Amino acid sequence: MLLGSCRSVGARFTAVAALSLLALGCGKDSGADASSGADGISSGIGGDGDSDSEGGDSDPDTGSPKLDMDSEDTDMLPCGEGELCECDIPPHTPCDGPANTPVVQALGLNCPGDPTVTFATTGAAAGIGTRSSFGNLGAFPPQEGSQYVVIGSGAVAELDDNSGLGACNSDLGAYDPGSLPAPLVGADVGAQTCAENPALVGMGDCSNTIEAQLAGSVNDYTELRITATVPDFVNSFSYNLAYFSYEYPEYYQSVFNDMYIGWLESEVWTGNVSFDEFGAPISLNAGFLDYRDANSDNDPDCQGGCSAPELHGTCMEGHAGTKWLTTTAGVKPGETITLVLAIFDMSDSVLDSYAFIDNFQWGCDGDQPPSTTPIE
Repeated sequence: MLLGSCRSVGARFTAVAALSLLALGCGKDSGADASSGADGISSGIGGDGDSDSEGGDSDPDTGSPKLDMDSEDTDMLPCGEGELCECDIPPHTPCDGPANTPVVQALGLNCPGDPTVTFATTGAAAGIGTRSSFGNLGAFPPQEGSQYVVIGSGAVAELDDNSGLGACNSDLGAYDPGSLPAPLVGADVGAQTCAENPALVGMGDCSNTIEAQLAGSVNDYTELRITATVPDFVNSFSYNLAYFSYEYPEYYQSVFNDMYIGWLESEVWTGNVSFDEFGAPISLNAGFLDYRDANSDNDPDCQGGCSAPELHGTCMEGHAGTKWLTTTAGVKPGETITLVLAIFDMSDSVLDSYAFIDNFQWGCDGDQPPSTTPIE
């Protein structure tokens, strides 16, 4: 089950709690570089794209931290029978300033001094890269440091091409598994979610958000996979994402429902953690499509015309995307988790979709089910 509430308190410890903590405790592990261009995008991960891992050996960026969590942020969480311990978030300084920053560091992980995670990728090299901006209006700045990660069911280098001459309409080749790779599964756990019935953990998708939307074959599959030991004295994590699809408007509300999944393998949750308020994964047919740039008979909200200048100057001009979103999910201190961040084409291998991902943080919000909300 999820851990108890992280309650803010005025005093950090009583002497008794401090002594109890000494006795009980509460409970801590890699490669592809990218090349940068003048247009604010770095594309490719090196190698053939089958699988790659990254470590955290780069020098730290000396720029000003953005949206960092610092070790002075403390709450309380259960750590033993009748005891509370401080929630103590590890300090973090961004290290993604260099042009050839590894993808894992652009996520906000494996910087000097950070708890080390194991990181791997699956998919075509062309479908993974980093960026520092997107669109004419600069509506998608980094949420941490200087860069963020891009994964796509098409070539990330095509995102800045608004010529309409085939950009964001790529087949990535031999990355069409047909079904979701392990540990991802499309099956619901049942009538309840794991938040309602923790005994269902490990039985399928705890969120019950994937099955109803998974209406076709999985193609142009691209993933980032993080394996980490949750630091002592934290009980949640969060990250920021934004989603874009070239399928809109022509295939809006159809079976060509390209999808993003954030899959967590944990003692307290097995399943998708990134979904909208209606219980749908982040996809063409889900909520959060605040930026719609088309007239469309398929979209009742845009029959009179929708304009999204935030997407202009990119291949998503005339298509759709979300704002920056924040996903938060609970975990157990000291456990080993796997987080798979995946995107894929549904039923075909063209008309691509992309996700921007940034600002992974450990946190103190493990007293609630996973959620995804827009950044206002």
